[in-house]
Amino acid sequence: MMNILKKIKNILYYGDTGKEEYYEIRDRIEESNRTTALFFTTVAFVLIMIMYELSYFVEGLVSSRPVYIFGTVFSAIQVVIALLSRKYRYLTYVSVYMAISVFLVYGIMLGTITRPEEMTVTFMVMLIFVPLIFVDRPVRMAVVLMIYDIIYIVMAIKTKPQKVLFADLSDAVIFGILAVASETIVYRSKIRALVLENRLHIMSETDQLTGLNNRNCYELKLKAYENLYKNSIACVYIDVNGLHELNNTKGHKAGDEMLCFIADTVKRQFGESDSFRIGGDEFVSFVMDRDKDEMISVIEEMTDRFSEEGYHAATGLSFSTERNTDINKLIVRAESAMYKNKSEYYKDHKKEIR
Repeated sequence: MMNILKKIKNILYYGDTGKEEYYEIRDRIEESNRTTALFFTTVAFVLIMIMYELSYFVEGLVSSRPVYIFGTVFSAIQVVIALLSRKYRYLTYVSVYMAISVFLVYGIMLGTITRPEEMTVTFMVMLIFVPLIFVDRPVRMAVVLMIYDIIYIVMAIKTKPQKVLFADLSDAVIFGILAVASETIVYRSKIRALVLENRLHIMSETDQLTGLNNRNCYELKLKAYENLYKNSIACVYIDVNGLHELNNTKGHKAGDEMLCFIADTVKRQFGESDSFRIGGDEFVSFVMDRDKDEMISVIEEMTDRFSEEGYHAATGLSFSTERNTDINKLIVRAESAMYKNKSEYYKDHKKEIR
């Protein structure tokens, strides 16, 4: 029973994924919703404005003019909120649900205020279609849809004649259930697809052994570093010494353990987002806006940590305070310094590497 309840909760709150997985893709969901809300409310504003203008020339549209005025004003406000949500993230879901409200309220007013004698079509279509253009937690959207469906039912009871009331109430119940069911199924599929896409993206840019960013990620992010610093940028090049010998004498498991320890230490010293494993025993980190003396101290602390575990790595530091630093040249200088350090190490440890 507990497993069933947990399954239902995961479907309703996280689209049948998990809490952590959902939050990993939340930014992408919100960005998609902001774009969609802006597009559809702009379209709604234009279309309703056109209908309002037509109401002065088409007799059958005159009775709907108050609805068109309401829709124009409401959608104009929504366009402004959708634009502001790009700057103020907390407005994202205000924008989403106002966009949905533009269409659903429009459908309710047409069906109950301006044309109560006719069977309602517009609201039923909006109830099914509009939620599917967004992505959100299924439970939140389901609650909103049920609220609007109840509002429609109340309005229908108050305004519609008996000859169409029963049919419209039946449709409201049926389409309300279908709307909740369809948005839950569609959102589940969309969220799971985004989670899978995110996993593949992470796998493509993450070294599977150490968890650091891999060479693919390194090459994708390289050009961006020219614009990421204010005062200085440093490149730290690290090459593990003795990996081949350790693999030969103690096995590849011992070598993997060493690489994982090196990677964890690099991550701790220089941060995860700008540290990379670019080869079997090579690591590169970029550090922005720290003093050169501080960088030297941090590198010494890192190599001391290696020594405490019985490991050693050659290191090279390249530092620049110039604007528009050539990142490739910065890396070359760091790599050259690393090779110099590596040469000195092997010169002093000839007997240990035979």
